[in-house]
Amino acid sequence: MTITEAATLAQAHAQALLTHIDRLGLQAELGRAIQYGHKFSVTGPTGIRYQAILYVGKSGPRLVAEGLAWPVELWQTMTAHVAESVSVPRPTAPSPMIITQDAGSTVIYVDGSYVESDDRKTVGWAFEVWQQGQPTHQQAGSFDAGHADGTRNIAGECYAVLAALEWCKRARTQAVEFRHDYVGLAHWALGTWQANTPITQHFASTLTRTAVHITWVKVDAHRGEVGNTRVDEDARQAATSRKPFTDTPELLPVTLFSR
Repeated sequence: MTITEAATLAQAHAQALLTHIDRLGLQAELGRAIQYGHKFSVTGPTGIRYQAILYVGKSGPRLVAEGLAWPVELWQTMTAHVAESVSVPRPTAPSPMIITQDAGSTVIYVDGSYVESDDRKTVGWAFEVWQQGQPTHQQAGSFDAGHADGTRNIAGECYAVLAALEWCKRARTQAVEFRHDYVGLAHWALGTWQANTPITQHFASTLTRTAVHITWVKVDAHRGEVGNTRVDEDARQAATSRKPFTDTPELLPVTLFSR
């Protein structure tokens, strides 16, 4: 494995791990790339910031603590999820380009991403429409994380759903099944979680008013479901490349743009 290949793989592993950490309610940030690895940090429940390096090699990814000693339970949580949550960059076989869905139904996979690179913080989003077991339409994009109001990849998750609903309007689709790997989307939409940020409040309000009949289906992240894998990659690529990029995301509250 060359140094360039290792760096690319390490960033993918680290980004996947940080996405999982975000979903555990902890703040995680991607640092700079080094030879055969990528630095990152996690802010623990007490507000202390801990640092580590994720290295990759022939035996797979491994974590090395750096700086302050990590709390034992937090470090065990990290290491336990490395093999499970970051194993996707090494698929054993390509996933078949087909999914299971009801006849005549419309399934839309959604995902979001967050990337820090060259002092820029970017949110990515993506959705993909599936009909008759095949993908029929895809969209992805990115925007500056300053518009995310601190919600990082969650802003991308929400934006993907909002953008998909706009597609439903144009396509005159009256019913859709959203497949998502972040559980908060369904909770905010159904009112079982309280929305505490401008983005999640806007998301919940929009979903309450929509005329589209929505079924929410939670899927496991990074477990090889082809639709989920595709939007995960699309959202991450959009955030990494900042293409397409929008200065003022039209589906977010305008009050966020002046911050």
